[in-house]
Amino acid sequence: GGTVIDNNSNGGGGGGGNNEQETKDDNDAVDAATTTLPEQLDQKLVVAEETASTSVQQQQATPAVSKEVTQEIAKESTTPLYVLYGSATGNAEHIAKEVAATYELYLKNPSFIGYFPSVICCELNDYKKKCLTQWETEPPSNTKHGIIIVCSTTGNADAPENSDRFVRWLKRKSTDTQQPFKHCAYAVLALGDTNYDVFCATGKTIDKRLKELGGTRCCLVALADEATGLEETVDPWTGSVIQKLAAECNGSTRIQESVSS
Repeated sequence: GGTVIDNNSNGGGGGGGNNEQETKDDNDAVDAATTTLPEQLDQKLVVAEETASTSVQQQQATPAVSKEVTQEIAKESTTPLYVLYGSATGNAEHIAKEVAATYELYLKNPSFIGYFPSVICCELNDYKKKCLTQWETEPPSNTKHGIIIVCSTTGNADAPENSDRFVRWLKRKSTDTQQPFKHCAYAVLALGDTNYDVFCATGKTIDKRLKELGGTRCCLVALADEATGLEETVDPWTGSVIQKLAAECNGSTRIQESVSS
């Protein structure tokens, strides 16, 4: 009769042939890997050496000053956050005390990491009794004392009664030679009313004189207008001022400047 095809036999034979071929391929692959492995290692070592060399060159090219400055970012101030106010109708006092109270609340949270360890809040006329000695004391390297001032203007562009001595002291020529704010960074919030001829005069004067007396301005003086609503300026300012001041006081702002220059 007909030819009987043994599928199992032929299939097995075919499979055996494949296995032999695969074994040979595997052996060839092992031989190839064994041969090329030292070469690959040599290449990797060369690349690693070149990379290390490049890294060293880059480090040497980087000015040493930036490395030193980076290490001097202070984690905590040695002095409190100073919040002072000059207030006639109570608005500036309320804002200043709210800023201070909010920060004190943050400090009570164990997980909060704040730069300033405490807060002193007082009238501007109390500057001599509560603040000046610390302001004039040189802080640790690359740091500054932090001052926030909230002040309104009253009468004919006059300073509120609880800030008039402070403003007179700022204006004296003898204060210029002392440069009492050379170790300080500051931010000023001025309250005023555009319905009057002179707008935010006292706050502007304080901001200008602090700069002239050696202070470092951490942000432009904020001008809040009672005619349009103080909160339009006050709310965003109070929400960010301490963070900006801390960055100026702990040295990180100056580090960014030195790295970018």
